[in-house]
Amino acid sequence: MRLKSTVKWLVYSLIVVALAGGVWRALKARSDAQASAALAAEALKAPINYVLQASDTVAAARQSLDQTQTINGTVKAVNAVTLRSNQAAIVTAIRVPEGGRVKAGQVVAQLDADDAKARREQAQQQVIAARAQMDLAQRQRDNNRALVEKGFISSTALVSSDSTYASAKANHEVAIAALDIAKRNLADATVRSPINGQVSQRYVKPGDRVALNAPLVDIVDTRSLEVEVMVPIAAAAKLQVGQMATLTLESSATTVTAKVARINPSVDASSRSLKIYLSLPVDSARVGEFVTGGLVVGTIEGSAIPLDAVRTEKAQPYIQVVQNQRVAHVSVTIAATGSRNGRQFAIVSPLNAGEIVLSPSAGVIANGTAVQLSK
Repeated sequence: MRLKSTVKWLVYSLIVVALAGGVWRALKARSDAQASAALAAEALKAPINYVLQASDTVAAARQSLDQTQTINGTVKAVNAVTLRSNQAAIVTAIRVPEGGRVKAGQVVAQLDADDAKARREQAQQQVIAARAQMDLAQRQRDNNRALVEKGFISSTALVSSDSTYASAKANHEVAIAALDIAKRNLADATVRSPINGQVSQRYVKPGDRVALNAPLVDIVDTRSLEVEVMVPIAAAAKLQVGQMATLTLESSATTVTAKVARINPSVDASSRSLKIYLSLPVDSARVGEFVTGGLVVGTIEGSAIPLDAVRTEKAQPYIQVVQNQRVAHVSVTIAATGSRNGRQFAIVSPLNAGEIVLSPSAGVIANGTAVQLSK
């Protein structure tokens, strides 16, 4: 019995010790958590200072901005021509390769001229024969006139000879006209370029049989290039011939300066736009190349900041303004955008001239964060 009492006492003792250890550990964990929370609270209360470099801020300033109309179009040659066959024939030669340069009057293609030569020779013989008939009729008429004047024959014979001469003369004129056509057909067998330029496309090769008016080659003058763009009528009303525009080339992403050469007076009914023609510098682009750019169509003034300083990751655009040495996120409305010295700016509201705004290099800084400007 005594042994059993001793064992029970030991068991109870162990249970008490275990319970006491658990309580102590729980109390210590709670104390540690409270201490951590207190430290975190103190950390939140402590000011977080960001040192902003000069490049991290920009001062809003009243500026005059260029308002630009976005444009795009395809480069075309002002002078371009498709050379076509003036007769059905076989192509005997193409004398210039694609990309080759030609001068006005230079031979580009040759068509088979054997038939044309034969028709010219035949026409020449017909002219000779018709001339002989006309000369004979003229001599007969002159003889009859002399005989009528002397009374040897009646005037009826003179009327007949006059009619014969008139018919022979008309036949001679017809033969001459036919000879001219034959000569032109022969000349047309030799195809010449009417302009200076480059061969941009060949449609045929030697040995091909072509029909009348079939395309042979395209020639473009790359010294005179232009871009045709559509501009809304409201914006186009502010444009003037001679005005400059900046275009970006598709092929190289480089920019070229174009000039408004012509403005079409008619409004496109479907788009309510005007067609504007921009001239490009010599050999500055390739025919058919796509370009984009902008045309200045007016100016606007207001307190402006760089467009990339306006943040858009929230539902409402906002800017980060330094107020009382803290960052304030201020929701804004973009009233207008424009460019100045090649950089895009925005006029936003509310914003006053002189206010300090964070630039993109500063990144996003939490609202209310304490900051200081570097000296």
